[in-house]
Amino acid sequence: MASEALDRRAAAELNVEIIPGTEVMTDVGDVHFAHAGGSEKGSVLVPHPTNNPNDPLNWSLLWKLTTAISQLLYVWVLVCSALSLAPMFPFLGMEFHLNQQQLSLLTGLNVITLGFANIFIVPLSNIFGRRPTSIFFGILVVLTNIWQALATSHHSLLAARALNGIAAATSETIMVQVIADMFFLHERGLWVGIYFTMYFSGAFLGPIMAGNIAALHGWRSFFWLSVALAGFVTILLVVAFPETRWRRQSANHSGVTTTATKDNGEIEEKHVDSEANSEAAQGGQLVGKGKPSKLQWSPIQKPDSNWASFIVRDITTPFVVFVNPIVFWAALMLAGPADLLLIFNLTESGLFGSPAYGFNPGQVGYTNFAFFVGGIFGVLTAGPLSDWWARRATIKNNGVREAEMRLPALIPYVCFFIISHVVGAVGYTKLWSWSAIVVAGFGFSGLAVTSIPTIAIAYAVDCYKPISGEIMVVATVLKNVLGFCLSYWVFNVMAMDGWVAVYMTQFAVSMLPVVLTIPLYFFGKNLRRWTRNSSLHRMEAF
Repeated sequence: MASEALDRRAAAELNVEIIPGTEVMTDVGDVHFAHAGGSEKGSVLVPHPTNNPNDPLNWSLLWKLTTAISQLLYVWVLVCSALSLAPMFPFLGMEFHLNQQQLSLLTGLNVITLGFANIFIVPLSNIFGRRPTSIFFGILVVLTNIWQALATSHHSLLAARALNGIAAATSETIMVQVIADMFFLHERGLWVGIYFTMYFSGAFLGPIMAGNIAALHGWRSFFWLSVALAGFVTILLVVAFPETRWRRQSANHSGVTTTATKDNGEIEEKHVDSEANSEAAQGGQLVGKGKPSKLQWSPIQKPDSNWASFIVRDITTPFVVFVNPIVFWAALMLAGPADLLLIFNLTESGLFGSPAYGFNPGQVGYTNFAFFVGGIFGVLTAGPLSDWWARRATIKNNGVREAEMRLPALIPYVCFFIISHVVGAVGYTKLWSWSAIVVAGFGFSGLAVTSIPTIAIAYAVDCYKPISGEIMVVATVLKNVLGFCLSYWVFNVMAMDGWVAVYMTQFAVSMLPVVLTIPLYFFGKNLRRWTRNSSLHRMEAF
């Protein structure tokens, strides 16, 4: 494509090897890239936008915010209805005569289906579009919440929880695809952070609502509220969420000759599509001026003509991507903080409802405010900090940006992450003051769960942007499989070996990818170089 040819010309002048994840972020010599109107001189837009006003990259800020907010509210409601059972465990246990392990399985089964369903949801969103896929699964969320509200037996509730996990799984992948569809490289850190904040705040604030509603009106009332909220956000998608999938292809016309660098550093001439070259040159003039077309509002998007190959590709790709070191590392960096938070979520009712603290379900729910406050602090700082750090390093590197430049921003958040493990292990064992556990345990865990995945997933998407959905599939499957295992064994381990064994096992799992960040920072470009010719980079699904 023409933009790639321009990258090569700039790379030749800078004597820099350009591979996926390495971007030239400034004009070099006679090589000029797409710029946004009114942006800082020399600031390059990556990906290069087209000159089509319907291109989501060109939409006005109002349209981008409207689209993003509608999808973010959808994410919040789906997660809230799926992951808020913990404060209601006493009521469910009394009604269905369940022990602690059976109760935790109600969350664990939902978590496991929540992860694996994305293996099929990503192909659907790539073939039929983000809009119809989100709306369809939003309707399913409404129906499964009705089932949960009407369940009259443990087995019925278990089945409803499993299907609700499948229906709510869109909350874990589609928003990341939408971010890659609409926002430029320098904006992704912030928006990925906002996404994780909305996702986890559903898990933070949902239990507060669930505990108090169950105490005042019965546990079924929470699910009826979830029905109403899911219905509202699904209608909101219909009126405020246009299709963001956009296929970027160069036309087949005769073009101009430009220069590119060979692997050995020599300069060679390359024939480039004239129309695509013109589009790349003009791209950026319409940024902030476009809007969705009528076709992008259609409830049914025309499937791609190669839909059959997309099904095979998108179902098999997560298994291929799973062994990619960068993607696997990012998945572990999401799983560690998320599963620590899950342990706190599963155990909060048993700990604070015990005679040592004597909290009622409503008070147990209120402790989740600490997760929320920590999460907000994480999103307000992690995305901007990683973007700022990468931008600062890019300037020092003569305008050449390497994906690894955002990784040092992880350092302060990892420190809080470590502290939250220690507080969980020692605080639970020694029955520390509830305020210490809530602030330094729950609060720091909430901070870690929005900040660490924000930076790690943004890094992986920078390296393999065409498979942003598949990256989230790998990450969520790994996260949710580990979460299911936790829900199954956490109380058995606690009964035999105590809380220290539970939290230190989680600590060991979490610290493995954290330690691997150091060699990744220095040798990550080598990993990207080894996969530079991979078909993953040609899997644009816009």
